[in-house]
Order: sequence, then structure tokens, then C-alpha cells
Amino acid sequence: MASNEYGVVLAVGPDGVGAGALGVATSEAARRGTGLELVHVVHSLVAPADAGQIQSIDQAMGRVGRVVLTEAAAKARAVLGDQVPVSTELRYGPVAATLTERAAEADLVVLERRDAGTVERILTMSVSSRVAAHAPAAVVVVPRGWEPAPEELRITVGVDLPEDAWCQVAPAAAYARETGRPLVVLHAVWLAEPYQDLAFMDDGRLRWMRDATDEIQRSLKPCLDAGDTAPRLDVRWQRPSDALVEATGTSSVVVLGRRSPRLLGGAHLGPVTRAVLQHAAGPVMVVDRT
Repeated sequence: MASNEYGVVLAVGPDGVGAGALGVATSEAARRGTGLELVHVVHSLVAPADAGQIQSIDQAMGRVGRVVLTEAAAKARAVLGDQVPVSTELRYGPVAATLTERAAEADLVVLERRDAGTVERILTMSVSSRVAAHAPAAVVVVPRGWEPAPEELRITVGVDLPEDAWCQVAPAAAYARETGRPLVVLHAVWLAEPYQDLAFMDDGRLRWMRDATDEIQRSLKPCLDAGDTAPRLDVRWQRPSDALVEATGTSSVVVLGRRSPRLLGGAHLGPVTRAVLQHAAGPVMVVDRT
């Protein structure tokens, strides 16, 4: 739970924030009954030797930050009215680390992924990926230009380990219950092409997919609350990153779990999650596994 009255945080960039990310943040703040805080972080990438120049640049960038925060807050208040409070905060420091620090007092952080040139995209995705990996709260990354569908779409949760399905599904199941949306559990099975003929003689591929389905069902059955509708299982033969990116185009949100920091040298996000964050057509929520 948030440690202050502003449980939803929306990161606002130097060129403002798009309607998609703003819509996710305002709807979540209203649904949760918590305040919305818009945060802009000033971080100069160039540090001239002269201290006066540094101060001048910081002041100029701060003015830009205050302008975009004021504009975004006006849009948020127009949507929310008096439902929940809206505030703004201008911070200085490394962008990802500063947003991650702010997330310690929040329930949800909303970030926008902008389409940009190669170098800028690397920098932008570094912020999104680092915050998604390390924030002690759920993080939603929304592609700029995304618009919600007119109808209520499903929530899709990705599962990588069938035998550990409930640890990955539980946060998404709770979110689906709270929002009243149907839940789909997606598990993609894949082997590199050179191995497929050797590994899947006869009906081996279908048997592997069937076994994965049975394992997921066994993991989920004792954990669903009484009265819960069992999620629909979607087990398919496809590269996991491709399957999940495809699902972002037909889901209200795709939910992915952080990995244990004890795995692979402390990596909180695996390569599949990073790929989905970079190429998703719709919102992606990254959460802790239970």
C-alpha cells in the first residue's frame, strides 16, 4: 500500500505525456481511490565545467519541467474532477533512480514509452526497463500513441514456468477480479528450429503443449478463490516474445512478473520481458511474483 495519499505516480517527460499514459494513470487513480502525482525528473546529460553554466542549465530545464507538469496536471484534473487529488513534483537527479525512489511510496508507477531514434530509444528504454526492474511497486509502460479500445479487453498474463504458474498468475488474477475483466494465461512453447525435428518426432510437439497445459491447470486449481472464474489458458507453439507482443495488441494490459534477483547475476527482468517492453503495442504491467 502507498505510504502517502498519492498512490499512483505518472512520469512526465520533457515533451509532456500522451493521452494513453495519462488515461491509464487517471483511471487507475480513480479506481483505487488514491491521489495522482505527476513527476518530472530533471537530469542534465551535459555537465559544463563552469558551475554557473550548470546552474543556468538546471534552471532552464527546471522551467521546462514546471511547464509540462502544469499542462499535464490540468489535463488530469479535467478528467478526474474532485474524485481524487492531483499534485505535481519536480525532482532533480538520475531519471530512473529518482523514479524508482519515488515508487517506494506508491502502489503503481505509469511510464510512457516513446518512439525515437536509435540512441534516444536506448536511453528511453533504459529508464523504462530500469524502473520496471527495480521499483518496489507495479509499473505500467504505455507506448506513446496507444489508445484504449472502445470495448473491454481481456487481461493477459505471461507464464514462463508451468509448474510455478500461480506465482506468476496471482497478481494478474487479483487485478482482473478488481477490474471485472476476463483473464487469459498465456504460455508459449518453443525450440530453436535446428532442434525441432529431433525433439518432436510423431506427436511430440502436441504432447509437450498438452503436458504444459495440465501442469498449469494443476498449479492454478487449488489457488483460485471460491467463485472465481477459471482463466482461459492459451498454450501455443510460438516464440514467447512474439506471442506476448502479439497479445499486447488484443489485451487491455499484459502482465509480466519480475524474476528473482538471485538468478542470472541479479537480473530482475529477463530478455523476453525486455523485448516485450520495447515492442509492445499496448500497456505492459510488470509486477513482483507472489
